[in-house]
Amino acid sequence: MDQFARRQGLKQTTLAKWVYLADHAGRRAARVQFAEVKLPAVSRWAFELTLPNGWVVRAADATALAALLNVAGR
Repeated sequence: MDQFARRQGLKQTTLAKWVYLADHAGRRAARVQFAEVKLPAVSRWAFELTLPNGWVVRAADATALAALLNVAGR
């Protein structure tokens, strides 16, 4: 788990907490699924949105923002 967290730029404690919560969430909770989202290199962001959970979403155009939010389940 430590190697995966380092490769993904996560703190090991954060990943361990996510795994723990997923394992102890009960039967009604959905399984945690990770998806890699590749975005083209952009020098400027046209949109920046801060979600209530603290995530900051940046996109170059409205289409990219909609696709990213769709993947994030928002």
